[in-house]
Amino acid sequence: MHITIIMVITYIACCARIATAPWRYWQINANYFSAEQGVFSKLSTDELIPSRWRLDQTIDTESLIPSSYPVFLKPEWGQNAHGIHRADDAKQLTNLRATLKSEPQRYLLQEAARGQREFELFSIDTDRLDDSHDVFTITEAINDSEDFPINSKYNRFTRYSDITSQFLGEEQQQLASYLSEIGQFGISRMSVRADTHEDLVDGNFQVIEINLFLPMPINLLDETYTWAQRWRFIRSSMMSLAQATKLIKPADIKHSIFAQMMLYGRSKKPTPVKPACSSDLSKMGERHIQS
Repeated sequence: MHITIIMVITYIACCARIATAPWRYWQINANYFSAEQGVFSKLSTDELIPSRWRLDQTIDTESLIPSSYPVFLKPEWGQNAHGIHRADDAKQLTNLRATLKSEPQRYLLQEAARGQREFELFSIDTDRLDDSHDVFTITEAINDSEDFPINSKYNRFTRYSDITSQFLGEEQQQLASYLSEIGQFGISRMSVRADTHEDLVDGNFQVIEINLFLPMPINLLDETYTWAQRWRFIRSSMMSLAQATKLIKPADIKHSIFAQMMLYGRSKKPTPVKPACSSDLSKMGERHIQS
């Protein structure tokens, strides 16, 4: 929590230094906000991901029968893996559905990524029209105690290691270009699974999730970091974020993103007959989830 507080204070100070309003931050990824659902919908974001990296994911209903396990039930929006559940067999899935039935938020059913290693790619892209990312880190989520873990800072078996320096400059640029291929995000953190360092660079991975609301630079949870290292990163990255905020172009329609995100889950969202965003989305799951 103290790291988050330091980041917020530093960001506000950086905004003041370059004469921009810090509350404009909420519009930094506004183009990807789902006004219909009132969140940065995981389902809508999933549609941005090229098929070669995309996991099958759809709004969960009791009629969906996975062809393989494990599968994950996850709220349409959440932070730090909050609300995500894993079902290792049909009985567990049935029990989870019964438990979550009264929850107001919609749940998505997602297949499991098969890569052996999990990586977090964090980015701040000040000028989204160029080919470079001003801040880019690669952090590995290491969990040797669980198969198909739900990694987060709240999982006692998970630790994080900043491995950015293990990648050459051109390799980092390649990974950043993959993120740019998905969207022009001002700030983001993408979780992926791949078998090896080389597979990650070559684009042989699957995307677990993309966080666009308040993505924590997870490299700061590396326990080998000194406070001096953390402070240097916070100071430079928050200045880049302030500059990205200043460069936000006025939107034709400004969403009340903060208010809607804070109110998410207070009322039940209707399940559309046909999932939003694309006609192809209705076919999602045919390869791995059969109805």
